[in-house]
Amino acid sequence: MTKKLGVLLVDAPEPTYWKYTYITKRAADFVCWSSDSNVFVQKEAYHCTQEEAKKYPQFRWVALEDLG
Repeated sequence: MTKKLGVLLVDAPEPTYWKYTYITKRAADFVCWSSDSNVFVQKEAYHCTQEEAKKYPQFRWVALEDLG
């Protein structure tokens, strides 16, 4: 069985300039980036399963196919 992958989003307070604020991994660090493109977020954001995302309750997990 293949586990569903998603990304970790940051729920930034309104007003926000970007549609998505997401977590990505650069080298050994996790960093926060922003974009209006869900395609870019799907490509660049850190991918994890919903189970893995439970380790990071400060972020919101969204399945890749639900971005939009």
